[in-house]
Amino acid sequence: MKTLLVAASLLLASPAMHAQTAPQTPTYERAVANTWKNLHNKILTMAKDFPEDKYGWKPHPDSRNMEQEFRHVTIGLEMTTASLKGEKFDFAAREKADDTKPHTRASVVSEMEAAIAASYPLVESQPKPLLVGWLDHQGEHYGKMVDGYRVNGLVPPVSRK
Repeated sequence: MKTLLVAASLLLASPAMHAQTAPQTPTYERAVANTWKNLHNKILTMAKDFPEDKYGWKPHPDSRNMEQEFRHVTIGLEMTTASLKGEKFDFAAREKADDTKPHTRASVVSEMEAAIAASYPLVESQPKPLLVGWLDHQGEHYGKMVDGYRVNGLVPPVSRK
């Protein structure tokens, strides 16, 4: 009798347990927020990982070097945060300010971490169509950074086993 009760309990509980653990399809807004965070987490990992002595490397004289790419992504985070708050953002002034900052990994990483900390809560609470365009743009920078790894004989963090 005990065995029959246990078996019946398991059969009855099974659908309820399955319903609790079944993955939910994310909403469009949730997918955008998740993609935003995942992309910038990968870029932050690269900023922390890319050799500091190669921060000045650039693929062509007319392009940004790796430090400038990391800082440009940070500016994009700050600009998006300002936009989500309804604030104005002076891109040119912000970009010019980077010229006076220390050219170190620690400086780049700390600024990116601060920009991420300000951006993520807003992206979580109010993802907007504006983010889709920014995702595309930031994704281009991510690709350029991956090339920076490969051309310098390095393996990007996401490709390591």
